[in-house]
Amino acid sequence: MKLYNVEDNYVDFLKTFDSKVPDNKIEKRPFVGVVFTISGYNFFAPLSSPKLKHRRMSNAADFHKINGGSQGAINFNNMIPIPNSELILIDIDNITDEDYKNLLNSQLRFINSVQEILKKKAEKLYRLVGSDDRILSNNQIKIKQRCINFGLLQEKMQEFK
Repeated sequence: MKLYNVEDNYVDFLKTFDSKVPDNKIEKRPFVGVVFTISGYNFFAPLSSPKLKHRRMSNAADFHKINGGSQGAINFNNMIPIPNSELILIDIDNITDEDYKNLLNSQLRFINSVQEILKKKAEKLYRLVGSDDRILSNNQIKIKQRCINFGLLQEKMQEFK
């Protein structure tokens, strides 16, 4: 797997349809994430920078800690469908901030070591979010409510120019 950024205008476009789409802060902290293919669509799952709370949190259906949370997490609840044209491959070798470069390399090594687990988690969450609430448990409904509306954004992605 590889790490990517996302074009600002695409994130802004999606935010007009779902307020849960996080901001893409180019100057401070751009979207950095990995891409999974689910039901024929590419989905970009953003990484979260390391936070103390990640160490206390448990992995969940929509969240996966990177190296025990010490190096951030993957926020599956914020996955967005994305056309290849809106992905920007991150060239880690050209990053001048050594600490950030080391963090990204370490995150990528971890992600690649468990990529099948992560892909299954992304697919399972995608199915859960597309499910009728009447067949879901209360816990599953809470998870679904934290997630972006994947189906709606898939439709809107087709309209993006």
